[in-house]
Formats: sequence, C-alpha cells, structure tokens
Amino acid sequence: MEKQNRRRIALLGVTRNTDNYGVRVLLSSAIEVLSNAEKESDMILLDYGKEPEEWRESTSNGERDVRLVNLRFSWRMYLPNNIFRLVGLAAIIRAFPGKDRRRLLANRNLWLREITQRYAFYSIAGGDSFSDIYGLRRLLYVTLPQILVLLMEKPLILLPQTYGPFKTGTSRTLARWILRRAQAVYSRDTDGIDTIKTLTGESGPDVHVVPDIGFYMKCEPVDAKVISFIENIKSRGPLIGLNISKLLYMGGYTGNNMFQLREPFPALVDALVSYIVRNLGGQILLIPHVCGNMLSQEDETSLCKQLRENYSASYGDRVDYIDRKLNHRQMKTVIGKCDMFIGARMHACIGAVSQGVPTVCLAYSSKFAGVMRPLGDGAKIADLRVVTIADVINEVGRVFVERGILRRQLEEKLHEFEEKKILFLANKHIR
Repeated sequence: MEKQNRRRIALLGVTRNTDNYGVRVLLSSAIEVLSNAEKESDMILLDYGKEPEEWRESTSNGERDVRLVNLRFSWRMYLPNNIFRLVGLAAIIRAFPGKDRRRLLANRNLWLREITQRYAFYSIAGGDSFSDIYGLRRLLYVTLPQILVLLMEKPLILLPQTYGPFKTGTSRTLARWILRRAQAVYSRDTDGIDTIKTLTGESGPDVHVVPDIGFYMKCEPVDAKVISFIENIKSRGPLIGLNISKLLYMGGYTGNNMFQLREPFPALVDALVSYIVRNLGGQILLIPHVCGNMLSQEDETSLCKQLRENYSASYGDRVDYIDRKLNHRQMKTVIGKCDMFIGARMHACIGAVSQGVPTVCLAYSSKFAGVMRPLGDGAKIADLRVVTIADVINEVGRVFVERGILRRQLEEKLHEFEEKKILFLANKHIR
C-alpha cells in the first residue's frame, strides 16, 4: 500500500483550459519532467475548473493519462470543491488530534480525500504568478491550493519558477508562509535565491537553481502544407519570427501602460516591422502565443490577422501569418523554422532559444533576464521599461548580423542545460 501511495502524485499551478500557450508549455513540460522522474506514477492535476476531465499527454516515455481534480475559485461557499471552503475545512481538521482521525474526517469530502491519497504535490504557479505583479487576486488564485496541501500535511515541492516581486505586506506574508513549509524549492533564476532569503531569512529553505522546464518540451509535427508555406517565405529572404503580445499591445489589463513601458508598444511594433523589411531585407512571420478567439481579451491570432492586413499596403507579402490553429507543441515547431526570433511572450522566446534560434526578448518584467541570462548573447534582453525604441532596433540589428555565430553559441549552452536537467531529475525531491 505504501509503495502504491508513493507513486500517486499531483501537479498544481497550471491549467489545460487556457488560450495562453506559455501556460500550456509549462503543463506539458511539467508532465514530461515528472514522467521521467516518476515513470510509474498515477498523476492528477489539482486545478480550477467547472468540471473534472481526463486527457492524454505525450511524453518521451509514451502517452500519459492525466486527470483533472477540479477546484472552484468562487464566492459560492456551498460548493463542496470551493477552494476557500476546502482551506477552511482543512484548517479545522488539522486542529483535531490523531493522524488517523484527521484522515477519517478529510475523507468525508471527495476533494480532500484525493489530497490524502497523494504522496507528493508539485507546484509551478503559472511560472511567474508566485508574485503580486498581476495583483493580489492572481496570487491568491495560485497560492490557495498550495496552502490547502500544506494544511493537509502533504509534501509540497515548488518547481522552477520566478519568485516575486512582492510589493505588499499581505503578499509577502503569504509567500513566506508557503516557502518556509515547502519540502523543496527550485528557482528558474539566481535572482530567486535573494528574493526568497529576503523573505524567509537565513533559516529559510535551500533554493536549487534549474533552467525553466519549458526548455524540455518536445515539438510536434505540423502539416506538410504549413512547412511548404514557411519554406516559400524563406525563399524570399531571412525569416524573422515576431511574437506580439496582445497584453502589451493593449496596455496591460488596465489599458493604461500597466507594466510602465518606456515607449508605446504599438509604436515599437511598427518600427520593428519597418526596420526588418526595409533595412534588413527580412521576411516577417507573425507568431501568436495566446491563441483563442475574438472573445479572448489577450487573443493574439486576431491581432496577427489585423496587423497583416494593416501592413500589406506598405510591405506586401513581406509580413505574413499562418492562418491555421496550431497547438503549443506545433507552434514550437514553427518557431524553430525561423532564422531569428523577436518575442514578447517569454515561453515563445524559450521555444526559440531552446532550438538554437537567436532571439531578442521584449521584456516587461525581470523574469526574462533571470531565465535568459545563462544563454548569453543568443538570448538578448530588451527591457521595455528601460530602453527606447531606438535601443531595441539596434539590438535587433546586431543579433541579425551575428545570427550564425549566436546559433552556434546557443547550441553549446543548450548542452549545459541538458546536463542540469539530468541532475534535476536525479534529485531526491522529485523521485
């Protein structure tokens, strides 16, 4: 029985029902990593959703069945899977003496029973949501399941992610409570060490630095017609992939330069397109990384279509777009066909550099620098909160000219990343 329990694990902090391919990359990558570490495990996703669901995920160890145990983030407290209700129940149950008695009480609720049956819980908090950069509501959304697991006295392992910034006392208190109780803490950058030590003090957890797990997601083939379309574009000049974040284009969730960029993002996009076509002689392929529909606030497919139409009058077929729904693995395949990449979504950039494509990252937070810094000049960071449009143009020009050298440098760095991955999988906390 104990052996069976050791193989029952759960994943937190990512969702399958999202248009954001960065989150889908993290989900698939986490399942890939855990499938390597726990080859025979029974895996669930403990996440929010109106209904439970099951699906199959492709990994290097074959197909994996994954089941969603659905929580609800709602003010309807009567729901038996309401996260606020479950946290309250767990706190009450924890006050009872006797481990067997607490287990008996927890098993009366189907969702708490699922938690009692799991050996370990692995959380990734959306990669960058263990922070209040997106507001306190988002922080609560990702931390409440972690608090629930800890109240149920289960091991919590924090997978490689960004920690902070934490601007308010409430967010710092929440983060400190979780970090001090986690069994293991992994950060995807060295900055995470300082952030965590500042919060928890010298008695806080040891922090292990591991590359973002998005580097390890496998590609998926795309239709031959798509490949032919890309090759046709490349026959006319160097292909530069351009990912334009709708979130930045619309000024953030507030619509009022939420991320405090130094210059307007739409103006930067116009300048980039003009420079690439007129000065570099490049072909631009617009690549979305939030792929939903017109009702999705951050959908980038509709933005790409609109921009292609807008630019056609001035640039003809020099700016194009694949008008076909591709999944996150297929999108990585398309990105890998580019000679150079410019992206404002971090996991779109990771999709590029992980395949040796020289990249300019249009950063709106410090997470880009921390993740990309170890890759050297092949992953240039343009922090849009600091640099001007002219600065970005200069960086793009340099990377374009040196793209052959930078590709070889990236390939060498990726070998080092692979070695770190092997050490990560061998760590006792994820076995």
